[in-house]
Amino acid sequence: MNRPIFVFHSALAPRELVDTLQRTTDQEQWTIFSLSGYRGGHPILSVVGVGTFRLRKRIKYRNDLARLFYGRFNPESGATRIEGYFDVPGWSRIFMRIRLAFAVVIGTLIFVSTLIDLLTGTHHVSGDTWIGLVLPPALVLFGMVLPIFGRLIGQRDERFILEYIQNTLAARIEPAS
Repeated sequence: MNRPIFVFHSALAPRELVDTLQRTTDQEQWTIFSLSGYRGGHPILSVVGVGTFRLRKRIKYRNDLARLFYGRFNPESGATRIEGYFDVPGWSRIFMRIRLAFAVVIGTLIFVSTLIDLLTGTHHVSGDTWIGLVLPPALVLFGMVLPIFGRLIGQRDERFILEYIQNTLAARIEPAS
């Protein structure tokens, strides 16, 4: 998969970068007493590890297909180099692939059986014929369009995260090559 890599150069040292991330974001920790589903009130949620971090924009609706920023950082001459990319969470990608495969396999069986019934005049499939002809392709199409829709509604959040990195982490973005 070809995804753009963003490269930043932060004026902060790696330890300062971690401190700033932890101070200006909320750790991804579920709670039932919040509209976003996470504790805290910062606009960015994070998971910070050793040399890595993950950022997501806090939203008040559910979008499991919103892309998160996965970053890693290394020291460079008194500052920090940050490299990262946006991607859908792994579990969400796997779920969508399984769901789409299931829709294709089961949908194909239902579609072909309904089509055979329609052409031969038999009635092996019960129910309305039009449902067996329209619903399976519609479910496959929905499974293909849903990730695109999730990405479109998350574009503003991606820009917000990039601006956060530039402004809060004192980072300048390296021009794309």
